[in-house]
Amino acid sequence: MVSTRHHPRPFPETPTPTTPSQPKSSSSSPRDVSTSVSPTSQNRGVTQSSGVRQKASAVGGISHRVPPLLLGWLLVSLPLVVWDTGYIFLRPHSMPGGKFHSPIWKPYALYGTVDYVYGWPAWNNHVGFSAAQASLNAVETAMYIYYLRVLFNHGAKNFFVFQNLDEFIKGSDESAITGPDVAMAVLVLFSAAVMTLSKTILYWFNEYFGGFANIGHNTPWNLVLLWIIPNGLWIVLPIYMIYVLGEEMLALMQGSAYNKAK
Repeated sequence: MVSTRHHPRPFPETPTPTTPSQPKSSSSSPRDVSTSVSPTSQNRGVTQSSGVRQKASAVGGISHRVPPLLLGWLLVSLPLVVWDTGYIFLRPHSMPGGKFHSPIWKPYALYGTVDYVYGWPAWNNHVGFSAAQASLNAVETAMYIYYLRVLFNHGAKNFFVFQNLDEFIKGSDESAITGPDVAMAVLVLFSAAVMTLSKTILYWFNEYFGGFANIGHNTPWNLVLLWIIPNGLWIVLPIYMIYVLGEEMLALMQGSAYNKAK
């Protein structure tokens, strides 16, 4: 017993050399399985990684074609909307007899007799719809100006250069702009177009459901020439903008045909 307790070496029976080798073999088996991945899984991994790279590159900005028709409409309509909004907010000084009426808002002397929303009947009866729609005009104008600011800050040229009708309506590569804030500008422009269309349709519905109280006194000729055609432009052109921009946004979200071909 004494000699056994003071034995200088461990007993040969106690070590179990097979025990440590089993965990090693069991721990190495998952690595072996992971390395022997099927080609389909490898391709899926490559596809996912390439998709991540595409998303990462998209963060740097998108390419946006600037349609000449869209830009021309903005450059024409924005001053008119600012002029119109100023007239509403400055009433009664901007109305006939007011100190600001002539010469800036002198044409509204006629239009106020065509559409009473802009005339004395709405002002005297404290109709709030006039100022309400003008307030939305101010918001939309700020959104359109933001888009134009991004557009011209990128220094793009050849905005009004087009070879055919399709490029006139949808733009071309020569007029495209790219940048980190272009995507936001396109989204803001699309939202503003939806606001403009919705507000204009609401304006028409207000007349329809109100028994044409503000425009029903006009002759058919005056109604078409001085009310339907001018106001109709703010329905037709926003619909065009929504279509073109919506198509572009869907193409960016779903992936362009060029990327699908690759």
